[in-house]
Amino acid sequence: MEKLSMQDASFLYAETANVMNHIGSLQQYKLPAGVTPSEFVVQLQTYLMDRIHLLPYLTRKVQMMPAGIDHAVWVQDGNFDIKNHVVEVPLAAPATFDQAQEKVAEIHSRPMNRDIPLWRFHIMTGFDDGTVAYYAQIHHACVDGMAGQALTLCLTDTTPEPQSYHCPGDYIQNEAPTMAEMLRASFTNLWNFQAASIERTVGLMQTATSLSQRAVDPGKTFGALSQQAPKTRFNQNVTSERSYACARLPFHDVRKIGKTMGASINDVFLTICSGALRRYLQRTGELPRQNLLAGCPVAVPRQGRNDQGNSVSLMSVDLFTNVKDPRARLLRVKESAITAKEVTSELAASMENNVSVLGLPAMTRATSLFSEMTGVANNFPSPLNVLISNVPGPRETLYSNGAEMLSHYPVSIPAHGLGLNITVQSYTEGMFVGLTASKNVVADITVLRDDLIAAYRELKNLVIPTEVSEIAKKAPAKAEKEPALDTQVA
Repeated sequence: MEKLSMQDASFLYAETANVMNHIGSLQQYKLPAGVTPSEFVVQLQTYLMDRIHLLPYLTRKVQMMPAGIDHAVWVQDGNFDIKNHVVEVPLAAPATFDQAQEKVAEIHSRPMNRDIPLWRFHIMTGFDDGTVAYYAQIHHACVDGMAGQALTLCLTDTTPEPQSYHCPGDYIQNEAPTMAEMLRASFTNLWNFQAASIERTVGLMQTATSLSQRAVDPGKTFGALSQQAPKTRFNQNVTSERSYACARLPFHDVRKIGKTMGASINDVFLTICSGALRRYLQRTGELPRQNLLAGCPVAVPRQGRNDQGNSVSLMSVDLFTNVKDPRARLLRVKESAITAKEVTSELAASMENNVSVLGLPAMTRATSLFSEMTGVANNFPSPLNVLISNVPGPRETLYSNGAEMLSHYPVSIPAHGLGLNITVQSYTEGMFVGLTASKNVVADITVLRDDLIAAYRELKNLVIPTEVSEIAKKAPAKAEKEPALDTQVA
């Protein structure tokens, strides 16, 4: 039995009928020669069982505390069955990339089963080019973005020949803690949190000092944190139905844009997203006069924790959507991001991702349900307009049970008041972008995806116009579609 931290557990408490807090990735794999998709699914089950012990949460399920007095716990599932977690999902043949995206949206619209460990590989078959697609799904209570990349590395290899692992035969045990054990663990957790109050007070004092100095320094600001986000179509209560689309950008070109403009890769990606949102909202006359604000997750030190759970903060960045010139917009976004990083760093000393207060889980759960039932996001302003995340991924080619990974598109979470999430993961020489939205917020998600590609091309042609590749010269205005399972732009 292991206690979840507050940050991990909050993803469970915040779930409602319309907000589901699982994440994932859409990955394309080229099958080994002579292996059929159905054979591969069966072999993959064995492959994963050999290394199931490498990540404890793969065999642990959630058990909630009585009456929500304290955070939930992980307990090992003695009835664990790999067949519940690696399943074949046949698509109508010949399957296409559009079908794969639609299937991801469909599955992503359903809650996960909390009676078993909170992960699942949906292996989509039906492609006629020797590939399959994984929708690798896991609950956010288990991992954040960076921990998700560690998960991918543990469950893959860097060569076609799988590395040999051996899961001990007695590894999976059934844990069934008694009520007394759970209550004892809860009160121990509550006591330990109170005992550490002096250390937290020091952190709060450090943060207060840093923020006070920033407030009186004429050369510093609080950046987007002090701004009010305008109301947009993205900032309303969401429904359970999801929309999903993805695209691939070339890593070397994005990096080249950044170097030319003295900006980071993340600055460039934020500017591309800004251009996409500007195009999308301008088309319908919905672009507000105020600039849109983005919430960007950032990793923070794990405070001595070595698990694979969540340890993130959120910084607020001005997207300058009312600046027409992409180059000027990039420089402004860069300035805002620098300020956001400074403020987030100053706040880090007071961050506590494992708050433990009697009854806090029950109160958090009640707040989530109240927000959904009353439609709070429809009637009150949101502090942000959109979530944009950049997750560094593996730079070397990976293999799963001998199959080569060709793509690594993220799938993320829309929530009440933040109905659109844009996440990018790097892998080998690509930047794999996933746009996940509530369907009532962005029904035409492929239009927004095409706007993102157009914004990238516009910025690239302005910044590095003499280095357009031969592929780019031949590319159509919209996203190219490679055989079966890829949407890319060069």
